[in-house]
Amino acid sequence: MNSPPSVPPELLDKSLPELLVLIRLGEIAKDKLEWAIKRVKELWNKREYGFTPEPELASKLQRISKSDAYKRMRECIGKHRFLGLVKLGLRIEELSAEGSVKIIAKIKDDVYQKFGTEGIKILRMGSTGALIEVIRYLSDFKIEHNYSQADMATIFESIVDKWTAITIFHETEYGQSALGKTIITYMQSPHEFFFVFASGDASTQAKRAIASLSNDSIIRTMGYIVNLHSRKEDLTGRELYAWHFRKIS
Repeated sequence: MNSPPSVPPELLDKSLPELLVLIRLGEIAKDKLEWAIKRVKELWNKREYGFTPEPELASKLQRISKSDAYKRMRECIGKHRFLGLVKLGLRIEELSAEGSVKIIAKIKDDVYQKFGTEGIKILRMGSTGALIEVIRYLSDFKIEHNYSQADMATIFESIVDKWTAITIFHETEYGQSALGKTIITYMQSPHEFFFVFASGDASTQAKRAIASLSNDSIIRTMGYIVNLHSRKEDLTGRELYAWHFRKIS
């Protein structure tokens, strides 16, 4: 059984770029190379996520980096400072479906230490199932308007900044009528765009409320269009619905 590589004192204080250069130039001895490569992975993860994830989490994040949702987001905003948080948010969505409360709490605590409330907002997008819909919205918007990654990054930053103000998470106890009135209030504000999310029985109320506003031409009269996306969670089978309201006049 091989023993773990010892820590080379001369490499311990090297930065990520310095280690990468030394590895590329072949200037690290073979008996120290394994440690150096592991250290590079640790430093890289810390730079991307703001902390060094446990091996199991790091493995899951590596898998998510190959997912369609993550690739679409990377295409939208490029190497943005929030990109690692998006990956974490997608993992949080999976953990929420699994009921892994303690792991989620640990990730949120680590993220808050580095990114503050901005990071927590992105993780909440994941825990509520909204992040996938935000990615879909951004991706469709980029294609429709042929915006640059810098433009899309600005839009995403705006969504993060205004997240609480531009989202309606409908629950059954709120009632269909109350939701209709809330949506009208949001359109009167006016927000350039906002989201309505619902699942289960609450989604039936939301469908009826939004259909009523549409049939009465209220949405169009107030200068908005609305698009609906729905999906089923793989782990729970729960149907999630998201409506995107966007001002066009």
